[in-house]
Amino acid sequence: MNQINPSDLKKKIDKNEDIFILDVRTPQEYEAWRLSYDRHKTPKLIPVDTLLAQDSHLIKEIPKDKEIITICAHGIRSMAAAKFLNQLGYDVKSLSGGMAGWNKVYDVAQVPVPSQASFRIWQIRRVSKGCMGYMISSIQDKKAVVIDPSREIYESFLKVAEDNGLLIVKVIDTHQHADHVSGVAKLVKSIETKINPEIFAYFSSIEEYNGNENTGLHNIKYLRDGDIVEVGENIKLKVIHTPGHTKGSLSFFIESSTLNLDKDETDGNIIPYNYYLFTGDTLFIDGIGRPDLRDEARDFAGLLYETYHQKIDKFPPHTLILPAHFNAASVTLKHGIPIYQTLESLKKKIRLLSMNKEEFVSLVTETIPPKPMNYKIIISINKKMLPYDEVQIPDLESGPNSCSIS
Repeated sequence: MNQINPSDLKKKIDKNEDIFILDVRTPQEYEAWRLSYDRHKTPKLIPVDTLLAQDSHLIKEIPKDKEIITICAHGIRSMAAAKFLNQLGYDVKSLSGGMAGWNKVYDVAQVPVPSQASFRIWQIRRVSKGCMGYMISSIQDKKAVVIDPSREIYESFLKVAEDNGLLIVKVIDTHQHADHVSGVAKLVKSIETKINPEIFAYFSSIEEYNGNENTGLHNIKYLRDGDIVEVGENIKLKVIHTPGHTKGSLSFFIESSTLNLDKDETDGNIIPYNYYLFTGDTLFIDGIGRPDLRDEARDFAGLLYETYHQKIDKFPPHTLILPAHFNAASVTLKHGIPIYQTLESLKKKIRLLSMNKEEFVSLVTETIPPKPMNYKIIISINKKMLPYDEVQIPDLESGPNSCSIS
C-alpha cells in the first residue's frame, strides 16, 4: 500500500523536499487542528467526499509534478483519497496513522549557551501538540535532568541521552498538565528498570497528586519554593513557585556566575544570557498561561499577575525564557531551531505584562479560549502519576496546544 509514516514525512519536510500535503478531513476538523510544521502551516484542504465526487475544478489544484501526501484523522480516509488520485496518475502516499500518528513526531534543538558554560540544554518539541520539554546536562559528569516530558514522546528523551552519552538522574513536572498526559512516570519507570534504579521523579508539593504505592515509582520527591535540584557538578536548578496557571506551578532557573558576555564559536554572535528560566505554562513567547482549568479563573488570574510582577519581572532583562509550549498558529517551528525569547523582548511584545492588575484580570478572564478536549480526564490521569501504557493517548489528546492567552 502507498503509505508514509509520520517520521519519514517529517524528514522530507526537514530536507525541504518539494511535496504537497493534502488534508482530506472536514473543514471543521481542519480548523480545529491541522498539520502545521515549517513551511507547511496551511496544507490544502479538500474533503474526501468532495474529492471522490470528482470535482474537476478542485482536482486541478493538486499538482501532478509533486509527490502528494494525503492526511486525515487516522489514515483511513487519506488512503481512499490516495488510491483515487493514484488512479488519476498522481504520485500519492497516505500518512499512516493520520493526525494520531503525527501526534508522536518530535524535533530536537539545542538552546544556545556561551562556550564556557559548564552545561548544555536541549529543547525537545512535540510537533503536533506544541509541547516542549528540556534536558539540562552537566558537561563534566554527564548527568542530566529532564523537565516536562510528554508521555507520547518520552522515548525522544532517552534518544537524546543515548546520543550524547548522558545519564538521566531526575525528571521534573513543572505543574499538573491539563492538555497532555505527563511523561514523567513513563520515562522514570523506563530508566529505573533498564538504566538507573536511583532515578528520581519530582513534582510540585502544592499540586493535588494522588500518589501512592500504586504509582510503580520508587523515588518521588515534592518540591517547594526555594528548593534546589542538583543537575551535576556545579550545576543546579532553583525552584520558584509561580502560581496562576495552576495553584502549584513551578519555574526553574539556572544561574551561573561564570556565564559572562561571550562570543559563540559558531557564528560570532554575542550570547549575553546568564539566566535561563524554565517557565512551564506560566509564560510563553507569545502569551501567558490560562488561569481557568481549575475553575477558578478570576482568582488564578490574580495569582498570575502577582507571579509576573513580583517574581518573574525581578529577573534581568536578558533572562532567556524557555516555556513548555509553543503556539503553532503564531510560532513557526523549524527543524533544529530552538524556541525562546528574552524577558525584555516579551515585556515589549505581550501587552498583558504592562497592564495594571485590574486591567490584567479583566482582559484575561474575558479572552479565555475554548478548553482543551478531555482536559478533566487528562488532569485525573496526571494526578495518579502512573505510566499508563493502556491509555489510548492519541485520541485523548487530539487538538493543538490551547494553554495560552495572547
